[in-house]
Amino acid sequence: MAAASELSPAEAVRRLYVAHAAELRLGAARLAGRDLDPDDLLQEVFMVALRKSHDVLTADAPKAWLYGVAVKVAASRRRTAKVRRFFGFDEVAEVASPESPTRTMDQRDASKRVEQVLAKLSDKKREVLVLYELQGLPGEEIAAALQIPLKTVWTRLFHARKDFAAELARLEVIEQRTSGLPEERRHG
Repeated sequence: MAAASELSPAEAVRRLYVAHAAELRLGAARLAGRDLDPDDLLQEVFMVALRKSHDVLTADAPKAWLYGVAVKVAASRRRTAKVRRFFGFDEVAEVASPESPTRTMDQRDASKRVEQVLAKLSDKKREVLVLYELQGLPGEEIAAALQIPLKTVWTRLFHARKDFAAELARLEVIEQRTSGLPEERRHG
């Protein structure tokens, strides 16, 4: 097997894809929300990695570098989708959950609720919360990915958790108040 230094940049990026694509796809899905295709986002992340192969291959933490690109791509796509919705351009199809179809109904409901709550957070809080709590990245890698100080990561995470809990509690109160209503009155 060839040493890492003997690999072409494209082959080295391909190896990063093999090592991190599944995790990055899930992270992209969480960062982008239900309206965007995580496979498209993942493809765009690795297209950037190929164009900037020197940067990713010389980064101290290539995985954090890839997550940084994923955050930027997801934010750009969310902004584009928001503008398209505002102007009434084509409706975006709902993306199926990246999870296994064998998940239980409760797990699907919980996943949907998390998506709803994440959608209410600011982009900056959402990014840190997703990367730390859902993707399991350490604070140092998040700081590198987002190009922010480590203390900013912890501050945003603190506020994101607080906002997440408050929004989750708000949704639960609404659900409790409407759970006894007929279906047509819950949504209308």
